[in-house]
Order: sequence, then C-alpha cells, then structure tokens
Amino acid sequence: MSTSITGVCIVDPQVEAPSSGSHIIHLDRVEFKKCKTLWDKADVIANELASLLSMYPGTYQVALEEPLLGFRTGMSSAATITTLMRFNGIVSYIAREVFKIDPEYIPASSARKLCGIKMQKTSVAGMSGKEQVFKYMSENDLKHVEWPKKKNGCAVDWSRDATDAYVIARAAMISSPLKNS
Repeated sequence: MSTSITGVCIVDPQVEAPSSGSHIIHLDRVEFKKCKTLWDKADVIANELASLLSMYPGTYQVALEEPLLGFRTGMSSAATITTLMRFNGIVSYIAREVFKIDPEYIPASSARKLCGIKMQKTSVAGMSGKEQVFKYMSENDLKHVEWPKKKNGCAVDWSRDATDAYVIARAAMISSPLKNS
C-alpha cells in the first residue's frame, strides 16, 4: 500500500483458474495525485471501496498488505513508515466499515511465496522487487492482462501497484479461502 497510488483487486474465490484470468473481477488502482492531505486520501479510498461494493455486491474477504515494520538500509525513513502505518490503519478501518468484516494482513514477502514468486536480490535480478513481481505475474497469472502503455511502450507505472494488490488478494485466497461463499 502506498500513499500515492494504491492497487485494488477483487478475485472470485469460486474460480481456480489463475492462468486464464477468469477469477479476476476487478484489477485497478486508486490514485491520490489531487489529494493534499491524508484525510483527502481517506475520503477517496472510502468512496472507491463503497463504489466497488455497490458494483460487486457479495461476501468479501478483505486482505491488506502488512506495512513495513522496520528499517532497511537505503529504504524508507521513519517519517515514511509512520505515514504508511497511519494510512494503513485508516484504510483498514474504512474497509472494515464498508465490507463489515475485519481485514487480514499479509506481509508482501509471504504473499509472494504463496503465489510461487521466487525473489532475488536486486543486484542479482537486475530489477527491483516490485519489477520482479510484475515480470513473474505478467508471465503467469496476469499474462492475459493488457496494461495501458506509456509513450516508450512500457506498461504504465501503476500496473506494478495493481499487480501487488493481485498478489495480496491471491495469497489471501490461498492461505484462508472464503468460507460459505
């Protein structure tokens, strides 16, 4: 989850066909470019989740990416981690209010493992973790997805956020399938 773009994914727990993509109901992102404050972003998320519930009524399982819990060299600062934790808490509360269910939290590393993604160090892979996930999923579960392209022919940047959301949703399906669906 990010405070600039957040991926959103809804998968059908009744369909076990990742290679065809038939289990994906919704795969997109929420952008916060016009938002000035964290509360503006919260309002955007609240409206998006309410809209999704009205477009796709049903029983939901809500899974969010566990925010970073510590520092790593060259990564996020204390201020960034604090803001992400605050935003994650706000989104958690909104999701709980909208879907009437407690969200579950899945660390990105666990979700990637559950989805079969073998991560390498950036120096070995020649690409970031986010790029490794996008590449793997573009060749597997999301190979059917036609991402919009930038002028240089590469998939738009938000495709990585949507892919991360898919990985969390898919991992939630694998680790704790929706009951009575």
